[in-house]
Amino acid sequence: MSDAYANENALVSAESNLYDRGLDTAIALSIVSFTLGMITLVDAVGLDASGGALGEFFLLLLAVVVGGVGVVGAFSWANVTPITSKRVRGIALGLVVNTLALTVFAYAVPVTLATLLGVVLLVEAAAVAAAGLASKAGVVDTEPSASAGLLAGGAFGVIGLILGATLGASVAEFGSLPWLAIALVGGAVLATLTVVPSEDVGSTLPPALVVGTFGAVIATAVIGVGWQWNPQNISGGFTGGAVIPIFVVFGAILSAWAAAKSRAGFGARGRQFGAFLVINLNAFLMVAVMATIVVFVTVKGVGYALHGLTIGALSALALLAPALVFSVAHARKPAGTDDWNTGARQLFRLLPLAATGAVAALLLATAALGRRLALPFTYTVWVDRQPQVLDTAVAVTPDPRVGALLLVAPALVLFAYFYRSYGNLRNVGSRFDRLETVQRALPLVIGGIGVLIGVFLLFGYAPLGIPLGLTVAYPLVMVGSAAALGLAALPTASVLVGDGSLADRAQDRAKFFVVGLLGSLGLLTAVLFLQTPANIVPIVGPVNVVPVVALYAAVASLAATALVASAKRNSTDTLQRRLLGEEITLGLAATAGHLALVGLHVAVTGVQFNVLSVSVSNEGTLSFPMALTPYIPLGADPGGILPAIVGTVWLVVGATLFAVPLGIGAAVFLTEYAEQGRFTALVEIATNALWSTPSIVFGLFGAAFLLPRLGGDESLLAGMLVLGFMLLPLVLITSREAVKAVPDEYRDASAALGVSKWETIRSVVVPAAMPSVITGIILGVGRIAGETAPLILVLGSTLNSTEAIDVIGGFRFTAQPPFVANDALLSSTASLPTQVWAVISAGVSGSPSRGWATAFILLMVVLTFYAVGITARTYFRRKLNYE
Repeated sequence: MSDAYANENALVSAESNLYDRGLDTAIALSIVSFTLGMITLVDAVGLDASGGALGEFFLLLLAVVVGGVGVVGAFSWANVTPITSKRVRGIALGLVVNTLALTVFAYAVPVTLATLLGVVLLVEAAAVAAAGLASKAGVVDTEPSASAGLLAGGAFGVIGLILGATLGASVAEFGSLPWLAIALVGGAVLATLTVVPSEDVGSTLPPALVVGTFGAVIATAVIGVGWQWNPQNISGGFTGGAVIPIFVVFGAILSAWAAAKSRAGFGARGRQFGAFLVINLNAFLMVAVMATIVVFVTVKGVGYALHGLTIGALSALALLAPALVFSVAHARKPAGTDDWNTGARQLFRLLPLAATGAVAALLLATAALGRRLALPFTYTVWVDRQPQVLDTAVAVTPDPRVGALLLVAPALVLFAYFYRSYGNLRNVGSRFDRLETVQRALPLVIGGIGVLIGVFLLFGYAPLGIPLGLTVAYPLVMVGSAAALGLAALPTASVLVGDGSLADRAQDRAKFFVVGLLGSLGLLTAVLFLQTPANIVPIVGPVNVVPVVALYAAVASLAATALVASAKRNSTDTLQRRLLGEEITLGLAATAGHLALVGLHVAVTGVQFNVLSVSVSNEGTLSFPMALTPYIPLGADPGGILPAIVGTVWLVVGATLFAVPLGIGAAVFLTEYAEQGRFTALVEIATNALWSTPSIVFGLFGAAFLLPRLGGDESLLAGMLVLGFMLLPLVLITSREAVKAVPDEYRDASAALGVSKWETIRSVVVPAAMPSVITGIILGVGRIAGETAPLILVLGSTLNSTEAIDVIGGFRFTAQPPFVANDALLSSTASLPTQVWAVISAGVSGSPSRGWATAFILLMVVLTFYAVGITARTYFRRKLNYE
């Protein structure tokens, strides 16, 4: 067994095959019980659920598990994310088997979820104990040490002490001598059972006793759903609804640790794997502590924030597509060598893919079965200063409509991702004279269409009464669409005909992929944007020409991609496989681009597009009242906070545009040009002092200095400047440290090539420092986005605004300096921080639950800014590594 563990690509030995598979199943059962404990801890499913309700819950859980494991298995079979670890395969199979068994048990036996969790803990305890006894009896080949160690003994001694103290408090007075004796005996017994026997017994029997005790008290309802304990000397009490999930989670962790150590064969490898697990659990604990505030705000506000949230299954699938692609890319990263932790690395690589696949399977099931998937709940609003409870639900509907923007956004993200991943096929394959003629003509045609679009925008679609829209643009759109469809079909047709293997033909016809796919995409984009200024939408019978061509082009691109993928799978030549990979990437980019054109056509023309039973329209299925609607003064539902979200976004964007260029420029000057002396030291001290200045001081500065110079009224521009002044010190500090950290060898190498100092700074130093600079910007944005005190002074506390501020539409030209004016920048607006302050602290303009929901939305906005910053940082890091 240990040999199989050391080299996970090898099959387990015959005599330990059952042992290994059993432990993999036990680890999987621990994962399932841990998940169930977390679900019941947040009260997503009641512990008293039973019968059909419990069976339906487990059916849903089974669909999620099968979907996740099935997606990973399919990608592994297709050699996209090959799974070589036998342990990962065993655990995956164990997840399916255990979930299926629990589903059958829930339907067959009339028990509550709490009782079922107790039975699961008893099974885990039996499995761990059996593993230890099998090793002790020599049934399997393991390498246990003489003892589990003092560290493990101390840990279980503390656990025994706590259990003994809990038991003692139920039979003796808390703090009395008998209570202390029972606690000490419990700790001593578990510590002795861990340290004195050999490692296989000491690492399995104590966890089995603890987990078995938890399971017994839960399964026999000693601690049931309605159980309560209110110790006399402790303020507060404990309930079964809180204690049972904690027991389940803690028992799952203990049993998983013991089973994993047994699976490793004990000894040095077992301790190494145990240490690896403890380190990861410690890291998880740190993350959990940091996430406590986030979870607390989420729990308090997510219910109100998500009231009425509804989305169609197909729209959700469209939004999920980028996550699925990114999780596949993450899963394809190499996991390392065939050592003891390869399985763990593969597992962590595959978890995002499994989770995304599970959600996708659930959405597909919803769309296919035509059943609405809903999570009903209630939320509270205030009407005439009285709380009123309203029923609502978060729902996924089988509505076959897809919003145009919900299709365009993920498709453009995928196009950008694949096109950036695409390398070059310029000098690959044979040359074809006619194809090169087409390649030279395409830019001229697309440019000519662009000129025609400009003419229509300037003079209208019928200049001087001549109907150029119908006489010129209409046939041009028709011919261009037909040409785009033909170009999209070129790659598939070229690969299917000719001599040689499929892989050889695909490599030889690389030019057809470049010209056909990119040419089709460019030409179709040009004719699409020609329609609106020409006031035409070509429709032939029931066929809306441009979106139909775009859809067929997407299918043709995907078909070409599938052909090349099949050819690559059967090719053994390394260079050929790499070139075919470039064609696959280009084909996927073209597929995403053509799908984006379908949504763009609907968004630009406003004409709904139907294909089979699916429709793409501007009126999609996403309904998010809290975030996408303004305040409704007289409605039973008070509406949303869209104006506050828009105001917060503009505040952060304006502050960033003000502070980042100044901060980076000052950092470059102070580091690269200024003489290092008292002046730079004084600037550094002043910068650090500014960063440490309380935010209310910045607000007072804005109210006393900026407002009188900006018209005297509270305004969005004043808020931007105040937040910009707060952000500036951190940007300057981090940018200066980042520029200093760039090795002098970079500067010397650039100078040796004769490059000027400014060119060196612009093209070498700043790009090398950019990842660290962006890190500072991310931290600063996280601070200013939630600032409240300065905004109250310079922006005001406008609440429940019925209209979002329009900054872009507010720009207008004037005949007097500064020749550009924007009244929106000089007016006040709502913002999320001030709204949270007013609702929760001041108790005005809404219920506390609305305030918590606003705080939750603010948290999501800040995390979105973080995501944008992290993406930008990753981009610059990769660009730096590639170059």
